[in-house]
Amino acid sequence: MFFRETPIIPSVRHVEHLDQAIAAHGKIIYLLTGDPENCETMIQKILVAGKLPIVNLDLLNGFSRDKYAVNYLKHCGASGIISTHLDPLRHAHTIHLYAIQRTFLLDSGAKNTITNQLKNTPVDALEVLPAPVAPKLLDSVRAISLDIPVVGGGLIWTLKEAEDLLAQGLDAVSISNPQMWIS
Repeated sequence: MFFRETPIIPSVRHVEHLDQAIAAHGKIIYLLTGDPENCETMIQKILVAGKLPIVNLDLLNGFSRDKYAVNYLKHCGASGIISTHLDPLRHAHTIHLYAIQRTFLLDSGAKNTITNQLKNTPVDALEVLPAPVAPKLLDSVRAISLDIPVVGGGLIWTLKEAEDLLAQGLDAVSISNPQMWIS
């Protein structure tokens, strides 16, 4: 995966920010918005720019979180999906899309659940929210597999915070503030 080439992943929450995300450095763009009417157009625009569109299935309007939605996103050209739901991630993996599990690290119980899920569900990366607590999960993830990139997302307010999280061992951070997407 291209996380090392994209330490700050532009996460597009508003369609009007797509061009800024495309202009930013790196190979990955997260789409956190979209619907059946505009999703394919956004995905194609990212592909034409030579970047990988990774779509957060849970945040799209008008989509179910099932294999049919995953198949549709692949048909549109998506390179992968992000979801908190394991079934679409499993299906994405079987049809050769990147499968990124998004999870929330709220307490030690959540940490145990996450590590058990990683042992039993094939994923290509893990996105942990909120980002400031993501480093607390690194040792557990690395004990399961050294190959699973860990991305921190949410509650990153400054570039210094992003840099500190990367220095603590995260492979990347996802940020929705276009002012922090370094071109």
